[in-house]
Amino acid sequence: MTDKQKLIFRIFVVFSLVYAAIIFYLSAQSSIDLPSSSQIPFYNQILDFVKQNNIPYLVDIAHYSIDNFDKVAHMILYFGFGILLHFTFRHSDNLTLRKYSPVFAIFIGVAYGISDEIHQMYVPGRTSSFDDLVADSIGITLAQIVFWLVVLKSLFFRKYKKEME
Repeated sequence: MTDKQKLIFRIFVVFSLVYAAIIFYLSAQSSIDLPSSSQIPFYNQILDFVKQNNIPYLVDIAHYSIDNFDKVAHMILYFGFGILLHFTFRHSDNLTLRKYSPVFAIFIGVAYGISDEIHQMYVPGRTSSFDDLVADSIGITLAQIVFWLVVLKSLFFRKYKKEME
């Protein structure tokens, strides 16, 4: 592993740890004011577009996101954590960690989500929730799926471009 690769790995480790610390900090707050749907930019316009174009499953998702905005916030937060964990493992000098970076990212991300829910049991005004853990796990897993879809797409276009030359 070159010095540059080691530096990149260390940077991703630091970013992952800082991100985990931010999650811990947010979990340690007695209450967090999440924005209402009316405060989310373009939310009503998107909802109107979905309704006008009769896309029922998206309407269901939109209504779920309104009623369970905290779960959506968990998914988004852990999606970002999943991306960082993936890049951290992908840049490791350990071949097993590199090869199975999505698996390790999911394992570590879910384990951190479990520890986060345990931590919340001891924070006044907060509760531990299995639903939050599920949302965390979905966010971590979606990050791995999106990452691989992007990788597969780039490989496909690279191969397609090569064949066209």
